[in-house]
Amino acid sequence: MKQGAVRILQTELERLGTYSGPVDGKLHPELAATIAGMIENRRADLSSDPADWSDKRKRVAAFQLICKDGEFDPGPIDGLWGQRTESAYFAIDFFHDTGERLINFRDIEPSGDNPNNWPADSSNQSEVMDFYDFNPNRGGEPATVIVDCPWQLTLDFNRSVKTQRIGCHPKVADSLNRVLTKIHSHYGTDEINELGLNIYGGCKNVRRKRGGSTWSTHSFAAAIDWDPANNKLQWGFDRAHMARPVYLPFWQAWEEEGWTSLGRAKNFDWMHVQAVRLT
Repeated sequence: MKQGAVRILQTELERLGTYSGPVDGKLHPELAATIAGMIENRRADLSSDPADWSDKRKRVAAFQLICKDGEFDPGPIDGLWGQRTESAYFAIDFFHDTGERLINFRDIEPSGDNPNNWPADSSNQSEVMDFYDFNPNRGGEPATVIVDCPWQLTLDFNRSVKTQRIGCHPKVADSLNRVLTKIHSHYGTDEINELGLNIYGGCKNVRRKRGGSTWSTHSFAAAIDWDPANNKLQWGFDRAHMARPVYLPFWQAWEEEGWTSLGRAKNFDWMHVQAVRLT
């Protein structure tokens, strides 16, 4: 269990008047005794009988109860630290630091704006092929130009390689530059690195969509992947890092330019953003 979560647990139990030990994120005997009493008193809220639970599991369950009481949804009170408990920790930790609740940005719909008139990805992809003047069925490579990223990027597939150059289709270059500038202005380099937005999964890659017959939007050099290891293809908002509220300004910067986040639109492939509209 995270030291920060232990500290929050101590803080909240102290506020309730049931804990009088140190508030330092460390495991003291006073904390164990308070947790034992809490678990016994709250049996009705637990997912199963805690008789055989370990001390660690009881600590996690006590933290889940604190989150539930504060309306930071941890999922079932089962003493198991999963993605929903992780999300609850992220939200309650932010609240303790700032006194404010995070926006549940999954409830904030994308604007739907399309100021650059990006094409729609139809079943035969004719509009996309015409717009980007490239038909992968005929072979070759799409036209590309270089856009300089305001922060240093690390290639996800080869972490020893650093770059600030993104090769993209000429038609998306100006828009991409505006988006990257806005993201850097909002977060700054240090926070960008902390959030994994410096991990670059690539742009141009002429290939079929995984498990499909149509072409990936990467084929047109009109899509970018960010931090793939923490935002895997099939992961939804309960697991993907980029589904967390802190990333809302990141996604809004793209959406203001008409780019589409598959995570925001479909709740999968949260790493991916494209200058192609969904139909």
